[in-house]
Amino acid sequence: MAIDVSEIKQGEDFRPAHRLKRLFAPRSVALIGASDRSNWSKPIHHALTVYGFTGQLYYVNPRGGTAHGQKLWTSLSALPEVPDLVFLVVPAHAVPGIVAEAAALGVGAVEVLSSGFSEEGPEGAALQERLATVSRESDIPVLGPNNLGFVNVHERIGLFPMAESEPLPAGSVAMVSQSGNLASQVQTLARTFDVGLSFVVSTGNEVDVTVGDVIDYLVDDESTAAIGVFLEMVRHPERFLAACRRARQAGKLVVVLKAGRSEAAARSALAHTGSLVGDDAIIGAALEAAGAVRVDTLEDLVAVADVFTRIGEIPGTRVGLVSISGGAGDIASDLAEQLGLTLPDLSSPTKEILTDILPSYGTPQNPLDMTGLVVPKPEIFGQGVAAVASDESIDVVIAVTEAEHTAADLNDGMLAGLLVAANSAPRPTLLATTTVRPVAPSTAGLRAEGATPGVSYGLDRVLTSISAIADWTKGEGTLREENARHLEFSDIGPSQGTWSERRSRELLERAGVPVVPVVFVRPGEELPTQPEGLYAIKIVSDEILHKSEVGGVKLNIDAADLPAAVREILDTVAANAPGVNLEGVLVSPMRSGGVELLVGAVRDPDWGCVLAVALGGIWTEVLADVQRIALPADAGSIRRAIERLRGFPLLDGARGSVPADLNSLVSIVSAVGELAVALGPNLAALEVNPLRVDGTTIEALDAAVVWND
Repeated sequence: MAIDVSEIKQGEDFRPAHRLKRLFAPRSVALIGASDRSNWSKPIHHALTVYGFTGQLYYVNPRGGTAHGQKLWTSLSALPEVPDLVFLVVPAHAVPGIVAEAAALGVGAVEVLSSGFSEEGPEGAALQERLATVSRESDIPVLGPNNLGFVNVHERIGLFPMAESEPLPAGSVAMVSQSGNLASQVQTLARTFDVGLSFVVSTGNEVDVTVGDVIDYLVDDESTAAIGVFLEMVRHPERFLAACRRARQAGKLVVVLKAGRSEAAARSALAHTGSLVGDDAIIGAALEAAGAVRVDTLEDLVAVADVFTRIGEIPGTRVGLVSISGGAGDIASDLAEQLGLTLPDLSSPTKEILTDILPSYGTPQNPLDMTGLVVPKPEIFGQGVAAVASDESIDVVIAVTEAEHTAADLNDGMLAGLLVAANSAPRPTLLATTTVRPVAPSTAGLRAEGATPGVSYGLDRVLTSISAIADWTKGEGTLREENARHLEFSDIGPSQGTWSERRSRELLERAGVPVVPVVFVRPGEELPTQPEGLYAIKIVSDEILHKSEVGGVKLNIDAADLPAAVREILDTVAANAPGVNLEGVLVSPMRSGGVELLVGAVRDPDWGCVLAVALGGIWTEVLADVQRIALPADAGSIRRAIERLRGFPLLDGARGSVPADLNSLVSIVSAVGELAVALGPNLAALEVNPLRVDGTTIEALDAAVVWND
């Protein structure tokens, strides 16, 4: 059944009067630049009329006269009262002065639709900085510039240019977009699929009010249960993430569509970690940790938020699917597997109930085909849904039906039975169409008569939404406050440049990360006699990160041949990298067997540290099987990331291999993450590659640290 927004938990950070209250819920509005000839003023006037704004409205233009059938006031100061909100549709050069006047008068907030700012080059950027200075010095909230405004559906405030003759369907989905055009497209989708909206907000250039600020406001809005966000870039990431975390704590879903997934070049000199943790990966990890759901399309942005408002949280990934088409069940089964959902077998009691309902040729299974018997006996569809929804092995039920859209079905009572079953089910139950079906006015009218947990995006989008909401439900947001433990390391070396493996492994040991034993030999020193066996020799130099490229690595060297191999590697590197300071070599016993992992972290100046865990060795590049976790993170988050690796079966005893001590592995990977945080803002990257895992034996075989310049 539809989610009751009145039951949503509110965060502990309760504020009775939000800074943006007079922006988004104004009692009086002044439209500056109103004119019958303006292509912006006319559609805004139309929107205000369509939504039926009940507050005081003033139209302002220094020319005076009338516009839109209303008196034109010649200035803000001429108005009989100070308005809550000033909406500007004037040339860009006039904006800073009007905003300064508004601030001096005590206006509550300003919306700047006007373009001609930073999006138009250096001159516009300078003008935008003037506007930012006015806003900053006066502390007046400014939405925009270069945006299209907002709609507060429940308060009947339409301050977004529109041509339609009907307001948006009211509901509990809020949409926030940096792009004005995409904010318009969201409204089109909402009308097409009958998505109930509470707010639509376009933020534009964000000279003051950012997407994060709007999310923070919507957390306290009683009419909003889910918040969809379109981002091109994120200003003030810390404020944005804090707002997402507050929404998560309040039980409100934040869904994010972030444009620009292209990876930057390596974020540090570390070849592997840098390539595995680029800009987009850092943002993705931070969003997940803050409790936000990330999607890839505008349609999914709307669908996931809408499905959440109709059925709420989903306790697991076990889906029960009921339809009147075996083909629909087959399609759903294939899609579910790709999305990490399961269609479990039904319990014996449920099968017994279904056997009594179905005809002799029907099969009581999941997915469940109710067969053509629903034509003469439409009531059995709802009975089948009720039976599946009562099964303890099911977390969420999807009833695949076109009943809302087919007049014959409405007449024979099928929909009535489905609605009773869905709204009384002990588990989230959703009515979904097989394919994408725009909602006709008759269907929208039917929905308006009562809560209908039905959507018409088609099975693929519904299952995608179910998967996303189930993941969100089981996660609480993992990003903790960055209270790093103190770790003294200045005696190891200065926090600059690139640290050799010798310095890096000493740092790991100090942080509690086990490392392979080594013997350090300086140039000209004799290597002590080593026990029989095979050894690895690696050059040590802060100036050489990629040792193999200069001949600085020798493997599988017999103990008897070590002295000659040490001299040879020093000579080879000196020839291949002339002028480089060579500290010496590390000699360590060869290791074989087990699974090699890469564990590395990078620090972004805006988003903080992100930890990457991947299959190591050649698999790092071949498979790119990597999981990323925003830091600081708890052990549970790191365990889940390790278990999500496609190669995790190798750590879990696949094909008779020795299973890893997962508790110890999680503890060691956590120690690497805690070390990365403790090293502070100067850290560029920390990498352990490989971390060898062989049952209970876990040790770092190589490591490097890179500092910011």
